[in-house]
Amino acid sequence: MRLSKNTGKIFWGLLFILGAVYMIVSRVWTLPKISLFSIIFTIFFAWMLICGIRQINFWEILFSIAFLCIIYDDLLGIKEFTPWPVLGAALFGSIGLSMIFKKKHTFRIEGNVENVTFGSKGTEQCNGSNLRFENNFGETIKYVNTDDLCNVDIENNFGSMQVYFDNAIIQNECAYVNVDNNFGEVRLYVPRAWIVEKDIEKGFGGVNERGHMEGSSTHRLIIHGDTNFGAVTIVYM
Repeated sequence: MRLSKNTGKIFWGLLFILGAVYMIVSRVWTLPKISLFSIIFTIFFAWMLICGIRQINFWEILFSIAFLCIIYDDLLGIKEFTPWPVLGAALFGSIGLSMIFKKKHTFRIEGNVENVTFGSKGTEQCNGSNLRFENNFGETIKYVNTDDLCNVDIENNFGSMQVYFDNAIIQNECAYVNVDNNFGEVRLYVPRAWIVEKDIEKGFGGVNERGHMEGSSTHRLIIHGDTNFGAVTIVYM
């Protein structure tokens, strides 16, 4: 979930105001047996649901609905479906919908070199201007060796992937990396001289940076994508 600075302030401001109102009103009128924490989590997951719908992020949409069902399972009369059945349904539904309705990007792709690993562990040297890496239920390390880096597509599901760009050269003004990370971790090792621009959506996930970006080069690496229940870490070398 990505919030602008002003939007985030409004969200948290409303959250604390509603908490204050609840504490006063609950002393005056008899309210349904809903705890303050349930209200706070309701606001949070409702906000996540709205953001997921706006960004067409199925992980945020389905898991927000699942957690709301868990919070109000007694009122809805669905206790037999919580918590694991609804969480499992959200998990498989998110995976299926994300596979069917993959987000489309405007990157120029010519003769992609595709590399897929499933349930394995290994290290590989990869050459080419346009690359695609896919890892499922495994651990893999990719070393990108190219003198004309243009585009890299990375998909990681329930695993760990490390991609090293320290031996890659950007000939044009910029190169693109698209990351689709679900229930795992993707680590990108990039030269600290590059200018790195990030546009990564977070659905119950995080984006981290290690080291310091100097940005002394004129070349840019633009990182798009999303991470759901996992982390994308950018390490400056």
